[in-house]
Amino acid sequence: MALDAFLALPGAGIALQAIGSLAAVLLVFVIVRALGMGSDVRIADEGEARALAEEARCGFDPVDVALDRARIGALLRNAAGEVMLIRRHGAKFAGRLLSSHVGARLDRGFITLSTDDPHFGSITLDLGDQAQIWAASLRRLGTRA
Repeated sequence: MALDAFLALPGAGIALQAIGSLAAVLLVFVIVRALGMGSDVRIADEGEARALAEEARCGFDPVDVALDRARIGALLRNAAGEVMLIRRHGAKFAGRLLSSHVGARLDRGFITLSTDDPHFGSITLDLGDQAQIWAASLRRLGTRA
């Protein structure tokens, strides 16, 4: 009956609640880690960027790839001149074709891009010396494709 004696102590109920809460938080932490949630997702290399573009649009075969220095996004162009923006979306990546250059803003080595999709949002990519080249090439998309 040691449990009865423990429960008779003042504050024993609060201590048990605290231990139960801690156990629940640790369980949630283990589940989140097991599902891969909450991790810092980055694009490993150009090969992964190409695979993400193919996943976003079947048959998109990029000939040019520019990775953000932090690896949180990429710009890819295929032989037809279409440009795809890949960006982090939660713990995954999403891609959209850019239909115009209207949402593009250049600031030195940074280019800020937005799409026609309001749910996709905008992103600023650090492309370094390639930013000016990509910004100039986006003008070929016109104001509406």
